[in-house]
Amino acid sequence: MFSKNLRLLFLTISLFTFHFSLFAQTDIWNITAKNFSAENYYGVTVANGMIGIISSPTPLRVKDIVLNGAFDTYGRGRVSNIMKVFSFANMQFDVDGKRLGGSDFKNVTQNINLHDAIFTTSFDYGDVLSVKEDIMALRHLPFSALMVIEVTAKKNCEIIPASLIETPDNLKDCKNFYAEIDRPHTLISLMTSTAKSPTGKLNLAASNTFLFDEAHGSEPRVIHEEWDNNMHLLKFKKNLVAGQKYRFAIVGSVISSAQSPDVQNEAERMTIYASAEKTDRLIARHKAAWAKLWESDIVLEGDDATQRDIHSAMYHLYSFVREGTSYSLSPMGLSGLGYNGHVFWDTQRSPRPRRRRPRAGGDRAPAGRRGARARPGGALGRRGVSRDGGHDAGVRGRRAGAAPDEGVRRRAGGGGRHAD
Repeated sequence: MFSKNLRLLFLTISLFTFHFSLFAQTDIWNITAKNFSAENYYGVTVANGMIGIISSPTPLRVKDIVLNGAFDTYGRGRVSNIMKVFSFANMQFDVDGKRLGGSDFKNVTQNINLHDAIFTTSFDYGDVLSVKEDIMALRHLPFSALMVIEVTAKKNCEIIPASLIETPDNLKDCKNFYAEIDRPHTLISLMTSTAKSPTGKLNLAASNTFLFDEAHGSEPRVIHEEWDNNMHLLKFKKNLVAGQKYRFAIVGSVISSAQSPDVQNEAERMTIYASAEKTDRLIARHKAAWAKLWESDIVLEGDDATQRDIHSAMYHLYSFVREGTSYSLSPMGLSGLGYNGHVFWDTQRSPRPRRRRPRAGGDRAPAGRRGARARPGGALGRRGVSRDGGHDAGVRGRRAGAAPDEGVRRRAGGGGRHAD
């Protein structure tokens, strides 16, 4: 059984090999990229089984954020697609009155720590300062993410960091909110956005806030600005002296009505809770949750390159599933919008050593069985395609297309056969 699982696991590596094609191999837990270009960049993902954050070649930005279980009909094929949701992890960064961008970022380095599930970007801005950002999809808080930024001043300077919530074009009827929660022990500046999915089927909300290390009463003053319906921000000003290190963090949460009927209240409650936990406690609990997952590991001695590949494959499998849910794996997991986020019903062939994984189809199985009985043959199709409700979600042209085995190839994320 072990050798069978190991062979199947190697099949999963193929999906993510191209993502790391520009990345230098360092040790068995870290993959680092330097001197890469945006034109030849393939991002990596930090995910916790519920939200997936896809990296960007531009520092202080992410490419996309996707939410598991949130599907609606938009885009190609007239079928439900997994939702790209609010981007609450992007930043603007002003230094001495200049907004950084493009050629201002020098010596950019990116690293994915597979053991702790932390994506790190660092860069220099001339001889003025250096910046390091860690991004985590918090494992112990399924709908929340943490961005930790550390600034090292090389000379006296003034910084104005801004945290953004941006609404993607696929969402509609966006509304923005801001509130300050002032208590004797804390001050929380809470920024929230709500919107509807393309057909109005789902409600979505995202909320975020700054976390400061300073004692209550001495933290920077936060200002809220609303530029338009699709973007608003929180920002603060800080003067640094040469040699000073300054750390702050941003915590954000996103949820849809597929998970909670009161999305705005739930997103804000989760962000307030994370804010009360503070940065160090959030990081410690995130690392502890991942350490628990890595108690199920495959150890291969004497071949660091293969061991790293195994860890990369297992990292993505662990990132795309979550205990306590029945969301099954799509071929691309939470690494983007590929395959529309659809689930293929042969996912039971996916290996997860010594751990129980969600059943194929997850909560979608009952509707899938009803659909199978309505089709000729009356059986649950082994290569069927499922979305949020479990109904057949194959692209129309493919459902009525060629013979079943045509256009089928091996894909990672399941090690099985998936309709192409």
